[in-house]
Amino acid sequence: MNLQSLYKDWILLFSKINDSDIQLYLQANQSSNHCPSCQTISSRIHSRYWRTVKDLSILSLSVHLHVRSRKFFCDNTSCDQRIFTERQEKWWLPYARRTNRLSSFLKQLGFTLSAEATHKVSVAYGTSISPDSFLYLIRKEELPSIGSPKIVGIDDWAFRKRHRYGSVICNLQTRKPIALLPSRTVEEVSKWLKAHPSIEIVTRDGSIEFAKGIKDGCPGAIQITDRWHLFHNLSQKVEQYVKRIFPHRISLSCRVKRREEKVNSLLSSLPSLTEGEKRKWALIQRVQERYKEGCKKADVIREFSIDRKTLNKYLQLTCPPKVTRESFHSADPYRSTIVSLLQKRATIPYIFSVIKQQGYDRSFSTLSDYITKLKRRRKQNVSVTKVFVSRLKLQAYLWSRLTPTKKDQFIFNRLFKLHKSFHQLKCIIQGFQHLIYHQKNEQSLMNWLSNAQKSNINEIKQFAAYIQTDIEAVKHALSYSWSNGIVEGNVNRLKVIKRQMYGRAKLDLLSKKVLYQFQ
Repeated sequence: MNLQSLYKDWILLFSKINDSDIQLYLQANQSSNHCPSCQTISSRIHSRYWRTVKDLSILSLSVHLHVRSRKFFCDNTSCDQRIFTERQEKWWLPYARRTNRLSSFLKQLGFTLSAEATHKVSVAYGTSISPDSFLYLIRKEELPSIGSPKIVGIDDWAFRKRHRYGSVICNLQTRKPIALLPSRTVEEVSKWLKAHPSIEIVTRDGSIEFAKGIKDGCPGAIQITDRWHLFHNLSQKVEQYVKRIFPHRISLSCRVKRREEKVNSLLSSLPSLTEGEKRKWALIQRVQERYKEGCKKADVIREFSIDRKTLNKYLQLTCPPKVTRESFHSADPYRSTIVSLLQKRATIPYIFSVIKQQGYDRSFSTLSDYITKLKRRRKQNVSVTKVFVSRLKLQAYLWSRLTPTKKDQFIFNRLFKLHKSFHQLKCIIQGFQHLIYHQKNEQSLMNWLSNAQKSNINEIKQFAAYIQTDIEAVKHALSYSWSNGIVEGNVNRLKVIKRQMYGRAKLDLLSKKVLYQFQ
């Protein structure tokens, strides 16, 4: 290993390589240095001494640099410093015990992981640093100035959920967090905004405290409510309404003709594909597409990891394969005999004795249970069957996030007939979606509010009243493209950092880790 190539600015005097570390003895190759006080260049040497500096590890071996450093006379008679030690700012700072690149590596490691985890990683890299030393590295790091932000977003985050909250502020133009506040009160938000009068636009959620704080601290700024929170609030109101109408799961009574051949056809048409069958059909379609594109069978087999027989079967399919399982009862082979005897009003013991002679080898109770069920099915030509659907599926249908199957569509049609307000609710939801995504103008918003307030759904009226209280911010949400999405992402990042440190970080340390930006 040519160690001299790693230290081109130095003269390598000699080296020692052990099983645990590498000892390098170096000397600077320049003959002069500048005085740190007056910047005068001097070449008169006063004395020499040895100093030890730690460098990045090589092959997981810790590297110790033993530097033969020099002291120089300052020849400037007006300078107060008569003797100075040569500086090597490119490699290390004065009085430092680590090189700049090692300090940079440890700093990046400390900002990425928790102190305890960083200590374990540093040991694996041959540079054992205590957890407290990493915290010291983080705390002494100076954060860059945030400048004069113009467009910012603000959101809250939890020190401890439902007990104590702080606020995070992001510069939406640079997409970076710029401040962490210890609380989300009106006074704290207002105080920070007053210190930054350059702000022109502020995005936020529907918080009343944030709205008041922005108005007090920066009255000329444009407030924009976040569009995602509008959808979220509306979805909560829809959920409340559905739960009020259906406290439990939704059930519908359907009258079904019980003639055997019609029952079988109905039951065969109702079930849709299961999730597993949908995934399998999607795989079959991909296989067929690849084969139609001209791909060889061998290549398709390798790509999808399937057998050749399976491939041939997939290529012949024109519709989704449906697995059907028919139940079998031990008395089914004697069903015609049982039915004919029942029509003659024969008793169950007599039927048991007859089919026993024909080879039936099960117990009397098994046959009795079979005949009871058979009588029940044949007793009525029409019976009432209950069909169930989840409230989540109904909400997804209201938001048009669900393409219903024939069975689900039948259920939803019945629900909409029984509850006329569902049709009105779906129209209101679709109108709001169209307003946010397409129309985006004040007149459309006022028309939608008028329709919502005229509805007979209390939850929708409450949502419309909420929008009225924050109408200017909602109008700005339709006019501007800025949103709080970047802030929400940084809140999630903050949660990860906080949990990395087991929730024990104080605000100063947490602020350094959240606001620090890797170069």
